[in-house]
Amino acid sequence: MSESVRELAPQGRPDALTDIPTLMAQIRERIKSDIDANLDSRAGLSRAAARFTDESGISYGDMQLSEELKFLNRHFSYRGRIDEGSITSHRPGLLGRLIVKLKRFLAIFTRDSVLRDYLQAEEDFHINLVRFLNDMARYVDARDKHSLAMLSRVDDEKSLAIFGVEKQLRDLSEAFEDRVKGVDAMVRGLEGMLNNLGSIRATNPPRAAELQSAPPSADISYLLLENRYRGSEEEIERRLAVYPPIFKGAKGSVLEIGSGRGELQRLLHREGIRSYGIDLDVAMVNVANAAGCETAHGDGIAHLRSLPDRSLGGLVAVQVVEHLTRDQLAELFSLAKQKLMPGAKVALETINPQSVLALSSNYFRDPTHVWPLHPDTLGYMATLAGLAIAETKMLSPVAPNQLLKEIPVDSSHLPAVADAIRRINVNIQQLNRLLYGFQDYCLVLEVP
Repeated sequence: MSESVRELAPQGRPDALTDIPTLMAQIRERIKSDIDANLDSRAGLSRAAARFTDESGISYGDMQLSEELKFLNRHFSYRGRIDEGSITSHRPGLLGRLIVKLKRFLAIFTRDSVLRDYLQAEEDFHINLVRFLNDMARYVDARDKHSLAMLSRVDDEKSLAIFGVEKQLRDLSEAFEDRVKGVDAMVRGLEGMLNNLGSIRATNPPRAAELQSAPPSADISYLLLENRYRGSEEEIERRLAVYPPIFKGAKGSVLEIGSGRGELQRLLHREGIRSYGIDLDVAMVNVANAAGCETAHGDGIAHLRSLPDRSLGGLVAVQVVEHLTRDQLAELFSLAKQKLMPGAKVALETINPQSVLALSSNYFRDPTHVWPLHPDTLGYMATLAGLAIAETKMLSPVAPNQLLKEIPVDSSHLPAVADAIRRINVNIQQLNRLLYGFQDYCLVLEVP
């Protein structure tokens, strides 16, 4: 007898008749029914979908626990199953008892002598059949469990693949929407320029008092560069919304050097902050004034020299200092300390060279840039001039869909694999900070 036969529980269903062909037919019918029932099902191979339970409560992987197999293990042998109490005679008395003894003798003799070889062969057949069924049940259960594990793994990998594809599609959709918005903003900016082409090309814009040279011509090439790469006026206004709070409550007018198309001027005026701008580009000045701003054509540093000491309530220069030489920058800081009121703020925004993306895509795109300025370098030059650093604001974060993607970790990963993925993700985060860090920063200074 096999180990499976010995270990089975001693309970069964005596009323169940063992019929191997019928049992196999039932198994085939169950398999066919399950296949037919799932022909139109989704290809998902989850644990719940891969397992089914029949009417007897037996699931894949549980054949060894079936009541049928338990019954076979208990009733495989028929030798010695003579119930002597069931042998009786209808005749009474001594004759009846003799007849009963004779019947019992003949039954035992027939079993042990006449049918001994047949019954032994029948018992051997049953033993081997039941042993085979036990081995087959163990094999089928093991294969079921292995198949379920593989199907579950396939399901997990399929889910991860679908998740990855969905995320890629979502990122592509967001990138496409961003590109469409950029194109739309550029088109609207060009439409605005065409509508105001006459004023943009005007050669007699307001000029700062210190500018005594002949009126310059209106070259719109730099304006087109701004409109093409820096963003629409609406987008720039959104980015510049950080500046009005800095100058809230300024005691005097706020001067913006390099006022460009006037986006910040409009923001400051809406917040009730007195301000005006100076820019070297005639077309920029014309565009800003056409929009109702107060800007003048001239050199910002030269204009600062002409102002009375302690007369300004603030100074702001957005994307300007990278256009200045070292000597010009030092003079700007010195004049800021001299011309601004005590407690007034100075805000200087420039490209962040700590971000490879900002340095390669934004800084080197503009041929008028002189040198990139690290936040520490710009702050050090300001403190040398006697200005105090109030804060450094990191601006213009890169959109999430443009960052390097981290690898998702889930419960299906082995601990060693999950730990390796986490280490890789830490490196991805470091690369994101280096390659895709904040594109701009603003150094906020205070005049003592």
